[in-house]
Amino acid sequence: MDMQVSASTALDDDPILDDVRLDQMRRWHGTDETNLPPAGTLKNLARDTVAAIEELRRARATIAELRAAMGEAFWVTDFRTLHEILLTALGPPPASHRE
Repeated sequence: MDMQVSASTALDDDPILDDVRLDQMRRWHGTDETNLPPAGTLKNLARDTVAAIEELRRARATIAELRAAMGEAFWVTDFRTLHEILLTALGPPPASHRE
């Protein structure tokens, strides 16, 4: 029950998992106890771990979708169809590249 509450809270808060925080999480969950981050970094460790696992799950799903689209696009001979496959998989280009 507590895990479900923690997981839903983590997803609602949408924590920022930058490289520093991921390094701290790795060090706390690692086996090298001589290289632990400061004790203050334990705050929200479980929430951030759940968020990182969810982010990994979403990234794996995205990678699988992109690989499938690339496999389909590989055999296409018509550029219009190729563009359609790639735009569907990747989405529209970022606003900075549309100009």
